Amino acid sequence: MNAVITGMGIYIPEKMYTSEEVETMCGYEKHGVRHGVVKMITGVEERHYVTESENCATLAVNAAKEAMKQSCVKENEIDCLIFCSVTQDFTEPATANEIADMLNIRNAFTFDVKNGCNAFLQGMDIADSLIKTQKASTVLVVSGEALSRWVKFDYDNYEELTQRSPVTLSLGDAGGAFMLQGKKNTDKGILKAYFRSYPELWNNNVMWGGGVVYPQNIELMYIPGTTKPLIDTHVGTTDQFLFKILEDIGWKLEDVDFFASSQVAKWITETSRKRLGLPKEKFSSVLRKWGNAACSNIPLALYDAWENGQVKEGSKIIFIGGAVGFNACVMAIQL
Repeated sequence: MNAVITGMGIYIPEKMYTSEEVETMCGYEKHGVRHGVVKMITGVEERHYVTESENCATLAVNAAKEAMKQSCVKENEIDCLIFCSVTQDFTEPATANEIADMLNIRNAFTFDVKNGCNAFLQGMDIADSLIKTQKASTVLVVSGEALSRWVKFDYDNYEELTQRSPVTLSLGDAGGAFMLQGKKNTDKGILKAYFRSYPELWNNNVMWGGGVVYPQNIELMYIPGTTKPLIDTHVGTTDQFLFKILEDIGWKLEDVDFFASSQVAKWITETSRKRLGLPKEKFSSVLRKWGNAACSNIPLALYDAWENGQVKEGSKIIFIGGAVGFNACVMAIQL
C-alpha cells in the first residue's frame, strides 16, 4: 500500500509586494541602507501578503479545495486532516479543527504538526504511515502560512535592521495542500524518507513570544531572522541523505526529474545544483516570485512544476527540507 498524491492545490493572496517596497516599509531609507539587499541576499523579488480578513485557515482551505477537486475526493471520504505550518491561528486548539469545520469535513480525525519549515514533509510522512498501517486511506495534508503577521517592519536601529530584515523580508504568505490516498500494486507514491534532528542548534531563529517563557512580550512576537548557523548546517547535511535514499530505492542521480526544497535563499539551491552537476530545469525556482513561504514551499514548488510541465505523471521527485530546530529531511516520491 503506497501513499500516492492524487491532488494538489495552492493559494496565493492577491496583494503582491516587491522587495523594494518591503524594504521601504521596513525603513531602509531612514536607516541609510541601500535598496536591493533582500533580493541580493535571498533571490526573492516578489512575495504576497494576506489581507486583514485572511489567516492561516483561509489560506489552507482555499488550497485544500483545489486539491479535493483535482483528486475528486468529497468531504466525507477524508479520514484524516493534518495542518502543517510555522504559523497558526491560535495557541489552542489545533488549527486543523478550524480548517475541517470550514471545509465541512466531519468524518476525519485532525491535528497539527509543528516542525519548522519541515512540518509539511513531516505531515506527509505521518500520512504515509497512517495509510501503510491502514489507519487511514485518504489523508489531506494542508499548510497555511501567514508569515507577514510575524514580520517586524519598525526597526529602531541600523544594526538590528541589517542583521534581521533581509531574511524576514524574504518571507511570503501562501497555502498548499496534497491529497494522499492509499493505492495497491503501484510504483507511485512516497517511497522513502529520512529525517534527522540536530537539537544542539535549537537556539537559533527562536520566536520566543507567545510561549510560557515570555507569554506577553510583544517585542518577541516576531521572527528574528537569525538563521546563519542553520543555513551553514543545512548546506552540508542534505547530500548524505540524498545519496543514501537514492541507493536504497535504486535510483541514480540522473533519474530524478525534479528537486523541490524548503527554500530559504536562492544561493543555497544554486550551490546544491552546481555541486550535483544538474540542470536548472530540474530545480524549483518559486522563491523568486512567492518568497519563502515556510511549510507551503513544498506544495508551491511541486504545483508550479506540474503547471509548467517540469513534472508529469510518473515523474521521480526528491523533496529536500531544512528547518529550525535544526531538522533535515530528504523524501523520494513518484507521481
